[in-house]
Amino acid sequence: MTETEIISEAVSLGSDCGVESWMELKKLLLVTLPSHARSNFSVRDPKTKKQKLNEFERRLIDNYYSSTGTRLKKDVDRERA
Repeated sequence: MTETEIISEAVSLGSDCGVESWMELKKLLLVTLPSHARSNFSVRDPKTKKQKLNEFERRLIDNYYSSTGTRLKKDVDRERA
């Protein structure tokens, strides 16, 4: 799955589900994407357990905003479900 396909899937899924934050969208994508596509996403820091956005995720968030007009909240410290 290419980066463009992942971004298309993110826009479609996020719009359908009405996500408002990056972590909501990331959780949905990690459940729905095939395993080889999930390797593009960052992992938590093993000591602090905090999320850090990588370059791919920043591009995905920017493209999501360009496509939908919805600016995702990027509070990646820790969101509880």
